[in-house]
Amino acid sequence: MKQFSTLAIALGILLLSGCGAGDGNAEQAAKEACDCMRPLSESYESFRKAREKNDTEALQQFVEEMEAANEALSSCAEGIEERYGPLEGEREDRVKAAMQRICPEVIARLNEAENALVQ
Repeated sequence: MKQFSTLAIALGILLLSGCGAGDGNAEQAAKEACDCMRPLSESYESFRKAREKNDTEALQQFVEEMEAANEALSSCAEGIEERYGPLEGEREDRVKAAMQRICPEVIARLNEAENALVQ
């Protein structure tokens, strides 16, 4: 379940990162959010491969990585919120669109992770 809470934090970054007044800020916030979420995305890819091979040692390593990622994501999300403020209105759509351009592979992998871990 710890994996799901870490994923929830990552998805929360999507919401927190849409801050700032202009599109330039939306682009920068999206880039920072992508940078924050990339390690989690890469960890999930390792988890997926380990699960396919039924590699219990690698799965345990994933749990440890997720614990470290949880702390890093929390800190990163706080930094984004401090720099750009809370998300309001249309900015969420602008940032999500920017993230789709900047790091579509990260978004796709985290969406896959959310679906896999919720099931």
